[in-house]
Amino acid sequence: MLSCNTQGMNEVDVNTDLNGHLDSLLGVMRKELEAYRELADAIEGEKGVLMKPSLESLNASNTRKETCILKIRILEELRMRVLGRIAAVLGLDERNLHLQTLLPHAKADLRQALRECQTALRSLLARINEENRRNRALLDASLSGVRTTRHFMENLIGSGSTYMGSGELNNGGLSGRICSERG
Repeated sequence: MLSCNTQGMNEVDVNTDLNGHLDSLLGVMRKELEAYRELADAIEGEKGVLMKPSLESLNASNTRKETCILKIRILEELRMRVLGRIAAVLGLDERNLHLQTLLPHAKADLRQALRECQTALRSLLARINEENRRNRALLDASLSGVRTTRHFMENLIGSGSTYMGSGELNNGGLSGRICSERG
């Protein structure tokens, strides 16, 4: 009678599935890297818009960033689906799945490519955070100037109304008797 060893075949199938899923993960991470580069470029360009703002340039800048963020969210959802498949193949909980957990299961070249992609993403995210911090400082300084000007204008226009709503002279609560009795 012919005896088949199916255990070895199952391991080959699992490794093939795993490598395919890890390849998919790498592809998604590379697309995320491209989307984050677009976002970084948009945020860097935003500095010029903030220095010389116009409604059209602000709207264009916001639209560009929103488009990049939408792409990133879609890619993040795709990455989460791929990670779910990888977790199922490995029999792991996908909520606690990290790239460091997956790397020992990847082929050497794929492991290296995943690490490089992760490093590039981290570096790019740090750059985006720094540019966002700088742009926020510009916005805060600009808003402070606007608030100061508004406060000055309110004091100039609103503080010393000559007449009250009733039509009487607004003397700020002073009767004027001290001046007229002394003088």
